[in-house]
Amino acid sequence: MIQPTLLFGATLSFLCAAIYFYVGRVLSRRRQNSSGASMAWLMFVTWWYALALATLSGGVLSLLGAVGKIGLPLFITITIINLLTTCVALMGLMFYLLYLYTGKTSIIWAVGIFYFFYYGLLVYFVEAGDPVGVTINRWNTSLQFQNVIRGPLFIIAFLLLLFPQILGSLAYFMLFFRVKAKTQRYRILLVSWSIIIWFLSSFLAGISGLSTQDWWQIVSRLIGLGAALTILFAYQPPSWIKRRFGVAAIAEG
Repeated sequence: MIQPTLLFGATLSFLCAAIYFYVGRVLSRRRQNSSGASMAWLMFVTWWYALALATLSGGVLSLLGAVGKIGLPLFITITIINLLTTCVALMGLMFYLLYLYTGKTSIIWAVGIFYFFYYGLLVYFVEAGDPVGVTINRWNTSLQFQNVIRGPLFIIAFLLLLFPQILGSLAYFMLFFRVKAKTQRYRILLVSWSIIIWFLSSFLAGISGLSTQDWWQIVSRLIGLGAALTILFAYQPPSWIKRRFGVAAIAEG
């Protein structure tokens, strides 16, 4: 028997993945005038491509769960791949935000090492939990663990998933008060607060229990889509926005 909510959730995930990929594709056409800026932009594009892949893999798990055709080995394999692509995505986003704030490319080593160990921590949770089966929920599928891991380490892992990006975006937003050019201020405002709202809403939903509500499953995906489209408009604004606010697209300077 097909689970309708899982099938709908999988469809939304595939739509989100397609839009994230499209944003990455559009932004990948941008050429930078320095090696440092090129590296940062490449990592920002990597964030969108990796996010698309992670979202796609999550949609595949939901789809397989909806039709009841998922076994434990396949689920664990896709989960490990999902964790890897998620860490690659977060690394790309974090480096981009820190580069915009500091102008230093050397921080890529610190960011890379941080997410290397963070990925190891996530895999540790999967292995230490001793997965014994797959639970099919209304909106997603999840591993069923023999040993449920809780405590300070679990809380730290959860916070590290969201807060570095929130803090990095806040630091990036501080540049809004330093620059004078309209286009720069426009991009800083849209990019920083899109990311802040995106990640902060996930955090608040997680600690409040909203993530278990049906309506939130739809709203959370709409927030992700809205953030992606807002960031796309930050770098490629429609003509009416360019006329109204006097800003330029990335291809125009």
